[in-house]
Amino acid sequence: MESVYIGGKTPLYGEVTIQGSKNAALPIMAAALLVPGVSVLKNCPRIADVEYMCRILTHIGCQVCWRGKDLEIDASSLNTGQLPMEYVTRMRSSVMLMGPILGRLGEVELNHPGGCVIGDRPIDIHLKALRRLGVCCEDDGVGLRACSCGLCGTTITLDFPSVGATENVVMAAVAAKGVTCLKNAAEEPEIKWLCAFLQAAGAEIRKVENGNLLIIEGGRTLHPCCFEIPADRIVAGTYLCACLAAGGKIFLERHPRGENGALREIALCMGAKLRDTDKGLWVERTGELISPGMVETGSYPGFPTDLQSPLLVALSAARGESILRETIFNGRFRVVEELNRMGAEIQVRGNAAYIPGRKKLTGARVCAQELRGGAALVAAGLCAQGETVVQNRHYIDRGYEDICRDMRLLGAECR
Repeated sequence: MESVYIGGKTPLYGEVTIQGSKNAALPIMAAALLVPGVSVLKNCPRIADVEYMCRILTHIGCQVCWRGKDLEIDASSLNTGQLPMEYVTRMRSSVMLMGPILGRLGEVELNHPGGCVIGDRPIDIHLKALRRLGVCCEDDGVGLRACSCGLCGTTITLDFPSVGATENVVMAAVAAKGVTCLKNAAEEPEIKWLCAFLQAAGAEIRKVENGNLLIIEGGRTLHPCCFEIPADRIVAGTYLCACLAAGGKIFLERHPRGENGALREIALCMGAKLRDTDKGLWVERTGELISPGMVETGSYPGFPTDLQSPLLVALSAARGESILRETIFNGRFRVVEELNRMGAEIQVRGNAAYIPGRKKLTGARVCAQELRGGAALVAAGLCAQGETVVQNRHYIDRGYEDICRDMRLLGAECR
């Protein structure tokens, strides 16, 4: 079993470059299927989920090639919509392949997507929206089959501003005939980057200002393009939370300006000092952390659920009780049991975690059960007394290129 070993009581000092965004790269890789040619994705993260997606694309006829940090995808020879179970069941984001494959081939088959177990994540919202575009969907409890004789633009209102459903609809609508108006679309930055890639390839997409409405004029022929994957706001937020918890002063090169506003407000409230530069963000915490009181996750621009677990670690070190309420996923507190083994004494009641604060953590052997919780346990190890061993490193590798390397660059003992 692969593990991460962290030496404790280590304030962070140093600089680290933020990798390319997982949550932007995966839908853009899927969107490359709409391009009958070569798409070049610069600064694409070398993480497990991207590798799984590469293998899926290769299986369905694409040519995929790494050139340093750049990923080339040639979808000219896309020839099947039958996705391989081996990789589909490992990653949730495989569901976003439905839209572009339906747009190119008119038919797709896949097992129910896998990924981290962080609560109920039904895909009904995807299927309902795709049906509005003219897709017939069948679900036999094990897998999905969808087909269409021709996608047609229409007006769609999502029941919830789901990021994945928004991405699926946008990609399908680009290939549909006519205009699609997508209401109640998600507003996360990753949606903006997906649309920017498609626009660079020739798609016509417009966002109505001051509203969550996207207008897609479908049916245009897309062309090859080169696109740079933006920095990962969740990785940047994880390292910011680690500095809050452990103390110190770090520089996050390529920190995505303007994409972590909710976390910045909380960090400032807790006593951190933040300073933007043209190249990134300075984060400093030298004094005692102060509880921000109540924090609630929410759709963007609210506090991201993906940073809930790393923030729990920082709240455990703060003076005063904090309450963290989860509104997106009902199974996101799985990390609490492991943090409590280190002495955090967090109590979960319903969809809220109550963190007493000012707890001195002790190093322990703990087990990652999902991606962000695993990264949070690494952060907890930084401020614990003694060595911490985080098992199931493969969960962390799904979203972090090399968390041990990055922590060492910030002065931590991490291997």
